[in-house]
Amino acid sequence: MNEAAKTQTQAIFKRREAERAEFNAQLKAQRDKAQRLRALRLAREEARWVEHRPKVIEGIKEGLVMLHEKTAEMRIKHP
Repeated sequence: MNEAAKTQTQAIFKRREAERAEFNAQLKAQRDKAQRLRALRLAREEARWVEHRPKVIEGIKEGLVMLHEKTAEMRIKHP
């Protein structure tokens, strides 16, 4: 291989290395942004759940009370 071809090959290799480094940097930035957005979304969902949790628990308790009452009624009607 002559010097001109060798120099050209090295230049192409260096350019591709620079392109690969730029691509990896952009990919890392995109992944970091996605990770931050996911963390924010999860934090919002958690905050909403904490806010509604007492209502959900109260609804479950009311449902259990109704279930116990219906069960007692059925036992009385159908011994």
